[in-house]
Amino acid sequence: MKPTHQPANTPDTDPDMTPADLLRGAALYLWLHGWMTGNFYDYASGDAFPRACTLGAINVAAYGRPILHSDDDADQALTAASIRAMRTFAAYLDPDFDVNVISAIDVVGDWNDEKGRTCEDVVDALREAANDWDSIHHTGGAQ
Repeated sequence: MKPTHQPANTPDTDPDMTPADLLRGAALYLWLHGWMTGNFYDYASGDAFPRACTLGAINVAAYGRPILHSDDDADQALTAASIRAMRTFAAYLDPDFDVNVISAIDVVGDWNDEKGRTCEDVVDALREAANDWDSIHHTGGAQ
């Protein structure tokens, strides 16, 4: 591999990656690979891309693989993008969300694990939150 080539399994750190991009990516991941409660990932499955909770799917959308922010090889820029998307989703779920009072992981995790929640509910909410983010942060060109 030449020094200018980047391995295919390493995501590029995209400065234009928005919370909406990650929320849509998380929705797609869950739709394709499955949703779960209780843990970030179904590590016991042995799958390279296991079922995930909402938070785990946001991480996969940012990193391109199942990873936790606390892992030694977690890229700081991708971690920041993932946390921003988690906070965006927490604010979508709870308009009174205050990062100084409660963590986004608690808000989203509690919502994810709520009895009666379905994968379809999660996918729909992620997409709606992404659309809301885009409508508030319009960055289109001149028309």
